[in-house]
Order: sequence, then C-alpha cells, then structure tokens
Amino acid sequence: MGGKTKKCQHCDSEFQPFKSTDKACSTDCAKALQKVKKIKPKKKKKPKALSIGKLTDKAATLLQRLVRLKASDDNGYCSCVTCGKVDHFKKMDGGHFIERGVKATKLMEENVNPQCKGCNGFGMKYKSSVVLDYRRYMVDMYGEEFVEELEMAKHKTHKFYRPELEEMIIELSERVREQEKRIGV
Repeated sequence: MGGKTKKCQHCDSEFQPFKSTDKACSTDCAKALQKVKKIKPKKKKKPKALSIGKLTDKAATLLQRLVRLKASDDNGYCSCVTCGKVDHFKKMDGGHFIERGVKATKLMEENVNPQCKGCNGFGMKYKSSVVLDYRRYMVDMYGEEFVEELEMAKHKTHKFYRPELEEMIIELSERVREQEKRIGV
C-alpha cells in the first residue's frame, strides 16, 4: 500500500492517510482536533455599510413617520391632506406630493404629508382629483411660488452622499423620538 505519508495535525506523528483529506492519524486525534477548532475564537465580522440606496430609503421612511407624527394630535390621530379622513398615524401613509422616486424632492420635508392609504396608493396614480386636492393643499400651506419651484425641482438631479444621509438619519431619528414622546408611543 505504500503511498505518501502525512503528519498528524494533532500529535505530529507520521501516518498513512486513508483519504487525501485526512488530517489526523486516528479518531482520537480527529476528535481532539475538532475540540481545538471549536475553542478558537471566531473573528468578528465588520458590519457591512448600508448602500446609498438603503440609507436613502431609511431616511425617507423616518421622514414619512416624522411627518405623520408631527401632524397628529396628542392621541396620535391625523387627517389626510387630500380627503380629510382622520385615522391613527400608524394607519396613514407619508404621501409625497412629487412622487417618491424623484431623488431631488424625496427627502424634502415639505414634499411629504399625511395621506390615507386610498389617496396615497390608488388616488395619486389614477385619480386626478386627488392630485389636484393635494396641489391645492400645498398651495394653501406653502404658496403657489414654492409649489411651482417644487414641481420644477423634479426635473433636476440630486446625488446623496453617505455622510449627508447618515447625518440626516441621526437628526430624523431624534426628531421622531421627540414626537413619539409627545404622543406617548
């Protein structure tokens, strides 16, 4: 049988391996090796940094929650800016006047307001009356000039940078906590 010999990784004795992957000369040495491997401290993996897209989405989610909290009364109820329906802030959406996909206005607090799920989901896509009601609300709240600037901003490009987003997330998180404390959430 005289093939290549190997050195046992546990006891350092020479042995003839049965398989090319054998690392120990006996089952006792193999068990001892397993115990040693289990004892070795595991290397801590660094947490992966979130991508710019994920950071942007996290900031947008926080912003939407903040807007709903700010608009709610001390019991947590707020009204839809387009139809007037009153519901708990957790059941409302943070609806964007200029759609959420537009990066230039996605994280603008003035662009986000509480909307019921019907107006935000179906209404903003398929009912022009909901869009017009939202525009009327925006004009009443911020003025025609600001709304026109917002509508023009959707044609501009904007690139978010990691430090900017991380700072925004910290600030929004603090503001959300303050509002949650106010309501008692």
